[in-house]
Amino acid sequence: MPFRNVEEEELVRVSPGTPSGEVFRRYWLPVEAASNLGGGRGGGFSGSRNPIRVRVLGEDLVLFRDGSGKPGLVAEHCSHRGTSLYYGRVEDTGIRCLYHGWCYDRDGNCIDTPAEPPDSNFKLTVKHPSYPCIEAGGLIFAYLGPKEKQPL
Repeated sequence: MPFRNVEEEELVRVSPGTPSGEVFRRYWLPVEAASNLGGGRGGGFSGSRNPIRVRVLGEDLVLFRDGSGKPGLVAEHCSHRGTSLYYGRVEDTGIRCLYHGWCYDRDGNCIDTPAEPPDSNFKLTVKHPSYPCIEAGGLIFAYLGPKEKQPL
């Protein structure tokens, strides 16, 4: 059913930059049941359900649990060549892209660029889109808004 007017259409769109999307991004949102995300302490960090591809507020993201057992939520496509991190390898400290081996931690910091010389600081210049996550009440919640407006 087509929208009757532009105002109705704007109201139902939640992707980045839309009015409703900006409102929803000011809250912690449930993105997955914690039991659906494999890995965690004592059970290793790889498994058939780690990572998980999720779509939240119009964004394609990858949810994973690193070796510490904490969840991370990052943009699906690697900052280097755009390969899907859904196919990435979850490691102790983050998720590694299988194409060229770049590894990102839960905060989106690039922590390894294997093709660079050992003394290179290039990885320090890369920041992959990521969102903070918390686990509470059997759910994993994420905050997709600006850091300065993040609620407790």
